[in-house]
Amino acid sequence: MTNKLILVTPPDDVLYDGFRILLASLDQEQTQMLSSALYAIEDLPSIILYIYNPGDDTDWLFDKKLKSNMIIFDADSTDQALVGYLTAQKNSYYFGDQKTLRKIANSAIYDMHGLKQLLEEQISKHV
Repeated sequence: MTNKLILVTPPDDVLYDGFRILLASLDQEQTQMLSSALYAIEDLPSIILYIYNPGDDTDWLFDKKLKSNMIIFDADSTDQALVGYLTAQKNSYYFGDQKTLRKIANSAIYDMHGLKQLLEEQISKHV
């Protein structure tokens, strides 16, 4: 990986060009899976990861949602209002096995291989 991977947390932002992913309420295992998937992608462009955790400023989250090419969140988050809101976004994907979400959006992430494929597809559309 020769390009940059930039991590951004509230209240910050960056002005660099890159593929932007909003990560909301991910646990450690999900974060590790994302890291492994990104590391496995050849010719990875610059990636900007916006990292939102429960208790962070929601205005920051809403701003970064607008700027992001892709949203990845934990459907098992305790903030189910946020889960519902993010599920409704056309560029969102989720970890977890929420049976009710499958009725709304079939965008679940089950394993590292599927996540890597998804990232490659989404990045190729925008780069």
